Amino acid sequence: MGIVTTSLGLEMLLRWGHLLAGVTWIGLLYYFNFVQMEYFKEAEAAAKSDAIQKLVPRALWWFRWGAVITLLTGLGIFGVRGGGMSMDIYLGALIAIFMFANVWLIIWPNQKIIIASTEQVAKGGEALPEAATAAAIAGLASRTNAMFSIPMLFFMGASAHYPHSFSALALIAAFVVMLVLEYNGAYPMIKHIDAVKKLPAGGKMALYASVKGVIHCGLGLTVVLFLLLDYL
Repeated sequence: MGIVTTSLGLEMLLRWGHLLAGVTWIGLLYYFNFVQMEYFKEAEAAAKSDAIQKLVPRALWWFRWGAVITLLTGLGIFGVRGGGMSMDIYLGALIAIFMFANVWLIIWPNQKIIIASTEQVAKGGEALPEAATAAAIAGLASRTNAMFSIPMLFFMGASAHYPHSFSALALIAAFVVMLVLEYNGAYPMIKHIDAVKKLPAGGKMALYASVKGVIHCGLGLTVVLFLLLDYL
């Protein structure tokens, strides 16, 4: 009885931490995509420079470490439960892992270049030549994560209310769909392409360049993944 109680208490604490960190991570993801990115399109150069130097680094700190704690607490829950969870949870976790990788391997490294370039210009120097490319790469990865977050949140929340029976085929099919979209989001980073919107194949941002596009693509992806889990 004591071991069971301890396990339940640990799982509760992990779920609490998972929720707090997840809200921080996804909340800032939406801030970057739906507020900051749109503001930067209209902001004056001085205002944008000031925000990049003083606001963006603070937001990115909470953003990337929120992602770390979300991942670690999620893995902790899997460890305590010992498997046997709903397929919705496995798919939601898979999407979250793609998103985590985008944060640490694409968004953050390129944002560091943008911040460094802005600080150099503010001190009277020249902009780093790779800054424009870094902004395009980080922007595409961030848009991709915003799109991914919509089905991820659906499957995480739906698991307790509409659990799907486990199907390896459905999970593999969903993984292939996610892999194609992840390749599209990571293509510029892999190939070091300068102009994201001019890519001949892969890395195209046109469908979710706007806030409306991100939301529509995210909802569409949710429907596709739901149907795969429901019918395969």
